[in-house]
Amino acid sequence: MAEERDVFRRARGRTLSAFGEDDECQWKAPFYFIQGADPQFGLMKAWAVGDCDNGGDEWEEEIKLTEQAVQAINQLNPKPKFFVLCGDLIHGMPGKTVKNVHR
Repeated sequence: MAEERDVFRRARGRTLSAFGEDDECQWKAPFYFIQGADPQFGLMKAWAVGDCDNGGDEWEEEIKLTEQAVQAINQLNPKPKFFVLCGDLIHGMPGKTVKNVHR
């Protein structure tokens, strides 16, 4: 249970607890990270119906694509040092509850 709560790490005081100062103060080897940007959950339906102001109430397609991206990232070797997600996270709130969303 404690591990589940620790899935999303947050920075505090310009420090990210996932990277301990003793171990990560100086990079010792090459690394890479992944930046994701603007997932805009809800935008695909809004574009499909031609109503970008009101049509973003479903996230099913974006969730499928996000799951595919997570699966692809999890298969990378070597693993990225970290993943950062930036930009507009949502376009519109879902009109119904989305079930069975996996991290």
